Amino acid sequence: MMQHARPPVQESAPQPTPAQPQQRMLANRSFVLVRERIAQEIGTTASRRTRRADFLRASRWAISEGLHPRAGETTLRVAEDLAARLNADGQVAYCRDAMFKRLGISRRTLERHITVLRELGLLVWVVHGSRTNIRPPGSGTWAGTATIYAAVVPRAWDEAYGHCIRGHGYNARHVGFTARGREQAITQARQHRRPPNRRHRDTPSCNTNHPRLSAHVEQKINNTLRRARPQRRQAPCVPEPYRASPEQAAHAVSVAAWIRPRVPWAQAESLRRLAFALRPWINTGHSTPDIAADLLAWRTPARPVSPAGLLIARWSESTDKSPSLRQKASTDHTPIGVPPNQEFLEASAQLRSRLESSRSTAEPAQPEPPAFVIRNRILASLAEATRAWRARTAEECLTFAEWEAVCEAREHGQR
Repeated sequence: MMQHARPPVQESAPQPTPAQPQQRMLANRSFVLVRERIAQEIGTTASRRTRRADFLRASRWAISEGLHPRAGETTLRVAEDLAARLNADGQVAYCRDAMFKRLGISRRTLERHITVLRELGLLVWVVHGSRTNIRPPGSGTWAGTATIYAAVVPRAWDEAYGHCIRGHGYNARHVGFTARGREQAITQARQHRRPPNRRHRDTPSCNTNHPRLSAHVEQKINNTLRRARPQRRQAPCVPEPYRASPEQAAHAVSVAAWIRPRVPWAQAESLRRLAFALRPWINTGHSTPDIAADLLAWRTPARPVSPAGLLIARWSESTDKSPSLRQKASTDHTPIGVPPNQEFLEASAQLRSRLESSRSTAEPAQPEPPAFVIRNRILASLAEATRAWRARTAEECLTFAEWEAVCEAREHGQR
C-alpha cells in the first residue's frame, strides 16, 4: 500500500471538531443561554447596562418566552427584589443571607435562580464576594467582601422590541427604534397612558407663575421693560427686653462668658445665644453673681435641649405673673419709687469723700515678688524651723521620746 493511501473507514469517518462551550440554542434561533462563567463578567458580557424599569421588563419577557427551562415566578420575585435595591449606577449588593429570608425561600433556591438570571444575560458580576477577613489583624471582628451584581439586558430583548443599539458589551447604549420597534413603543405608551385630568384643561402656557413684565416709556423709548423689584425682607421684630445697643450686647456677652462655666445646664449653649437670652435679667440691674445664683436654684433638666430657649420661656412666664419685671427690664430706664431726700444725698456725698481721701492717703500697693523669690523664702523658713527644732535642750522637750528623736536627728546630722 502506498504511503498516501488511507483505509476506507478513515475516509468515511467525520473530522474531529474542537470542543464548544455548553450552550442551549432556542427553537427560534434568536437566543443562546450564557453558560460560561467567563461571559458573565462585567467586562466580557454581551448584554448592556440598563435601568430598573427595563430590567424588570426584560425579566418578564425572558420568563414569559420560556427562554430558560428553570425560570418561573420565583425567578421574577428574585429579579424584583434586586431591582428594588439598584443604585444610580444600576448595581446592587447580593446580600444572600438577608435576601432568602426576605423572600421566604431556601438559600439553595435563591442561588439557583440567581444562576438562572445570569444565564439569561440579566445579571453580571461586578465584584466576586470572598470570605477573606478585610478587618485589620487583632481587631477581633470579621467582615468579608460582598458580591455585587450589575443589572443588564441581553441583545435578544433589544432585537425583539426593535431597539437600535450603539456599541457592544456593558457600555452599549440605546439610541433609537426601528420602524417595528417604534410601532410597539407607541402601542405600549397608549396602553399605559394616564387618564386626562378633567379639572384643568388649559395648556401650560395659560397658567404662568412667573411675574409678567410691563412696558415702560422713558425718554421716547417705548420698548423698555421695567422688571419688578424684589421686595426687601423686613428684619424680624425683636421684643422689647431683648433689644440692646452694641455696647449692651458686648456687655451681655461678657456676662454670659462669666455665667456659662458656673451653671452646668447652660454650658452646652453658644455664647451669643446665651447672652441674648440673659439680656432681660441684665437690664433688671441684677449683678452677675446674683443671676448665676438664680439660675443654679432653678429645677431644670441636666442637659436641656436649648438652654437659651429655656431662659426665654422662664422670662416670659415670670413677666406674665409679675408685670413689674417687664417694666423694670424695659430699655426706658425711668426711676421707679420715691426719690432720695436731702439728708440721704448729703450722707452719700460725705461717705464718698471719705472713701476718696482714704484711697489717696493709702500707700501704693507694692508689686508682688516673682515666684522664685516666694519659693526661696518658704524654703528658708522651713530650714530655720528645722535648725530650731534640733537645737532644743532636754528641758525644752515635753517627753523622753521627743528628746530621743532630737538626739537621733543630731547624730544623723553629724554623720
